[in-house]
Amino acid sequence: MYIFLCILAIVIIYLIVLYNVALSKKNKMLKAYSSLDVMLKKRYDLIPNIVNTVKGYKDYEAETLANIIALRRKADEDKNTKDLNETASQYSSFIKDINILKEEYPDLKASSNFIHLQKTLNEIEEQISAARRTYNAHVESFNTFISFIPNNIFAPMFGYKPYDFFEATDEEKDRVEVNI
Repeated sequence: MYIFLCILAIVIIYLIVLYNVALSKKNKMLKAYSSLDVMLKKRYDLIPNIVNTVKGYKDYEAETLANIIALRRKADEDKNTKDLNETASQYSSFIKDINILKEEYPDLKASSNFIHLQKTLNEIEEQISAARRTYNAHVESFNTFISFIPNNIFAPMFGYKPYDFFEATDEEKDRVEVNI
């Protein structure tokens, strides 16, 4: 009877530790996701400013601005990694278009507002990249922890399941060739 109570106590302590460690890892992962979300929304807020600056030099298509606004709203509504990743990819496409427009209009490159916005956008892109790496590191840590034996047996009982990584889309993976 004493041995049974000891084994039961060990199992209960193990389950409490498992639950607490998994919860801590999950919370770190969710915090990293929140940071990534903040960076992406910061980028979404910056792009309309770049578009308005560009509009001073060229009439920008209304459809493009409408798409940006629609994507911004969609980003606010995205609640899972895959949807947010798709929206981020579509924004990356707009950024490429803006960079092409900058090359077509040399006066635009000289605009101090445009230069400042481009620098800010580059900083945000670097922060997004760092936030993605941080989020993915926490996802890997959490997923690995709940996959270990015997954690993989008990973790689902607490509702813990693996999370998706924030991955680059095919469009983002395409390499840009620079011809000099």
